Amino acid sequence: MILKIIHTSDLHGYFFPTDYLDREEKNTGYLSILNNIAKDDTTILTDGGDILQGSSFAYYVKENLSSEIIADIMQNVDYYTLGNHDFNYGYDYLKTYVENMKGKLVCANVIDKTGQIKFEPFAIKEIDGHKIGLAGVVTDWVNLWERKENLVNFEVTDAFEGAKRALDGLKKENTDFNILIYHGGYEIDLESGKKLSETTENIGGKLAKELDFNLILAGHQHMEIAAYIGKTLAIETPANGSKAALVEVNLATKEMQASFIEPKLGDNALIEKYKGVEEKVQDYLDVPIAKLSRDYMPENRIKMALKGSDLADLINKIQLDYTGADISITSFANVISGLKKNLTTRDVLNTYRFPNTTVVLEIDGKTLRAALEQNFSYIEYDGSYKISKKFLEPKEEHYNFDYFYGIDFEKDLTKKVGERIGKIFFKGKEVKDKDTFSLVMNNYRATGAGGFDMYKDLRVIKNYDKETSEILLDYFRKL
Repeated sequence: MILKIIHTSDLHGYFFPTDYLDREEKNTGYLSILNNIAKDDTTILTDGGDILQGSSFAYYVKENLSSEIIADIMQNVDYYTLGNHDFNYGYDYLKTYVENMKGKLVCANVIDKTGQIKFEPFAIKEIDGHKIGLAGVVTDWVNLWERKENLVNFEVTDAFEGAKRALDGLKKENTDFNILIYHGGYEIDLESGKKLSETTENIGGKLAKELDFNLILAGHQHMEIAAYIGKTLAIETPANGSKAALVEVNLATKEMQASFIEPKLGDNALIEKYKGVEEKVQDYLDVPIAKLSRDYMPENRIKMALKGSDLADLINKIQLDYTGADISITSFANVISGLKKNLTTRDVLNTYRFPNTTVVLEIDGKTLRAALEQNFSYIEYDGSYKISKKFLEPKEEHYNFDYFYGIDFEKDLTKKVGERIGKIFFKGKEVKDKDTFSLVMNNYRATGAGGFDMYKDLRVIKNYDKETSEILLDYFRKL
C-alpha cells in the first residue's frame, strides 16, 4: 500500500494567489496548492508552522478579525506543529487558532503552563493495518527571539530531547513508520555533509543522524530539499505557499519517493468563502496615506551595504523621532518593495515586513564598535566586494545586516573581520570606549539574534509595545 504525505511549512499567511506586492493574481499560495491535491484515505496532510504571521493578509486578520479564520483556511491539515512566528501575536491569538484547528497539534517540546493548549508529543494514525507515528517539535530558539510577554504561559524546551522522547513513546506503541514534523532546518549541506552552522537553531542533520525517524519534514529555512541523511529522508519546503512536498511511502518496504507540488490557479470552496476578506485586505493596502517628496527605493544589496541607503535612513529617522534615541539601526527583509512618492499602506507593510516592536538600549563605544564589526562581516573582499557566504547559506539572511544612523565611522572592508572599523564619530566628536549612547532597534535584534550577542545583556532604557510598522504608518499619516 502507498501512503501519501503532503507537507507544507512557513506559509506565513500566504493563502491566496498573490504576493501582496500588487493586486495581480500569481500562481502561488496555499489555497492554489489545494487545487493540485486529491485527498483520500491514504493521504495525510501535515504542516510545519509559521502560519499566523508574515503576509499582509495575516497582518489584516490579526488587526481586524480572528485567527479562527486562518484555522478554517487550514481545515484540510491532519497534523501540524507550531513555528517560532506563531508566537508573535501573543497567547490568546495562538490559543484561538489551535482551538479552531481541525487537525491535531503535535509538539513535544512546548508546554502550556496553564493547561489550556494541549500539546501532544505525538499522534498515531492507523492506515490499512499500519501504524503511522507523527511527532512534532519547534526550534527552541523561540526562547531567544520571542518577546517575553508572549511566552509567559509557555515552556519551550530542548528540541532534540523533545523529539527523542516522542520517538521513544512511538516505539513503545509499536509503530511501523515514524515521521517528525520539525519547525527548524538543516545545519549541514545535505549533498556534501559539510557543517554550515555551529548553532542549535537548526538541528535537522543531528535529528536524522542520531534518531531513527523514517521521515523528517522540516521548514524554517524556506528551502526546497529532498535528500537522504543515512536511512532518514529529509524534506524541507520553500516558503509562502510556493510549493508543497509530496512523499509517497510503500508501507510494506518503507521505500519513499519525494517530489514537490506546484500551485494551480482556479477557484475552490475556501477561496470563494474568504474572497470577500481578501478583497478587503487588498483595498486596505491600497489606501493612500501620504505624499513623499520622492520615491525611496531599495538598491543593490552590496551598494547599500557599502554606501548606505536613503530608504534605511528614512526609517531610522522616524525611529529617532519616535524614541528620542541618539542612534538608530534598521534592517531589510530579503524581499522589500520600497516607498513610492504616492505612498500607500501596501508600500509600508511590504517595506517593513517584520512583526517587531521597538527597544531602546544603552550602549558604550566599545560595544558599538563590536556591533559594527559583526555587521560588516556581511561583506567579503577577494579583489571585489561580495556578500559573505554565511549570509547566503544555508539560507539568505540579508535581514541580519543593519543600517546605522546617527553616527559616522571609518571602515576598510579589505581588512579581516575584527579590524575593519576605524574611528567612530557622534555629532562630529570621536567616540571613546566608555562613551554611552541610547540606541534604538527592533526587539528581535535586541535579543542578540543574527550574531549580535553584544546587545543581549545591555541595559534596556525603554520598550515600546507598538509594532514598528505601526510607528511608520502613524508617522506617514501625519505628513
